Amino acid sequence: MPRNGSGVMSWPPNTNGVPNTTVSSTRYNAFLADLLADLNAARPITAGGTGGNTAVSGNDNLNTTGADMASAATLNLANATGVVVNVTGTTPITALGTVNSGAIRTLVFAGALILTHNATSLILPGAANITTAAGDVATFRSKGTGNWVCVGYQRSTGGLTVNTLVQPTLTLKQGATATPTAEGGVEWDTDDNVLAIGDGAATQLFVPIPASTAAGDIEYFTAAKVKARLAKGTAAQVLQMNSGATAPEWAAPIASHQGVAKAWVSFNGTGTVAINDSFNVSSITDNGVGNYTVNFASALANANYAAVGMASGNLRDVNYSGGTKTTSAIAIVVGESNVGGVDTAYVGIIVMGD
Repeated sequence: MPRNGSGVMSWPPNTNGVPNTTVSSTRYNAFLADLLADLNAARPITAGGTGGNTAVSGNDNLNTTGADMASAATLNLANATGVVVNVTGTTPITALGTVNSGAIRTLVFAGALILTHNATSLILPGAANITTAAGDVATFRSKGTGNWVCVGYQRSTGGLTVNTLVQPTLTLKQGATATPTAEGGVEWDTDDNVLAIGDGAATQLFVPIPASTAAGDIEYFTAAKVKARLAKGTAAQVLQMNSGATAPEWAAPIASHQGVAKAWVSFNGTGTVAINDSFNVSSITDNGVGNYTVNFASALANANYAAVGMASGNLRDVNYSGGTKTTSAIAIVVGESNVGGVDTAYVGIIVMGD
């Protein structure tokens, strides 16, 4: 055979010629047979080949797992016996030795150790140190002169080497009259500064929150696509429309008396019947046609009032006399009943506010 198990070529015995002697055909033919066999055989790696008869087998022969290497400050991959290296130990690694530029080495870690980032000699993802775990796999490519870059890192858990993802700035499609209707279509309306999103049939608008908005504030529209902020009011204030009917505003609360005051007096009765809070009825007069005049002992000057009839009674006249009482809203309720043949008038007063 022309080569031994290590791929070393050797000639058959008595191959060398002797000067001034006849060349033996046996030795000559054996020599040629060895040459032919070597030329037709897979060239071993030691002779510059791949050791394989196919592309796949040749590639596999060149990508072998070498002997385990113990971690060290400088894990010298020039001493690796294969392109895949199982790294044992927990000593931190800061360098990988010098290997020709472009060479690739895959490291499989058996445990936890620290790979120390260096912007020149040991470039790691995220420019940050990596703490390995058992089963993690890192692929490094040599840049020559002892410099390496990690071109891939796979954690055994499937997690990331760093927890912060850096994403490019998202720029939305823009237009002065943005009206996307396609499902999920997004466009920034530069004319009104609103976000327009298509729902498959129409455009939905998302209006920005006014500046300085805080808890308790109220938002309202000043235009179709413009929001304004009404800061929260103080305790007990009420919400009302401003005098121009253009925006809401806070106003002082309207004081109110609770409940409905009631008094029962007979028709043509005399004396004073207290209703509540100085609203005192002095008499109720039946006008004879189902209408009543209610006379108050205390005047309700400048009062805004409403008269409401109940049952078969109707309020026609309200007379005031004596004193002064100013209110902002009064409802006077009058009704009647007949119990045992006695007609009785019912008077109620609701004071909405002073």
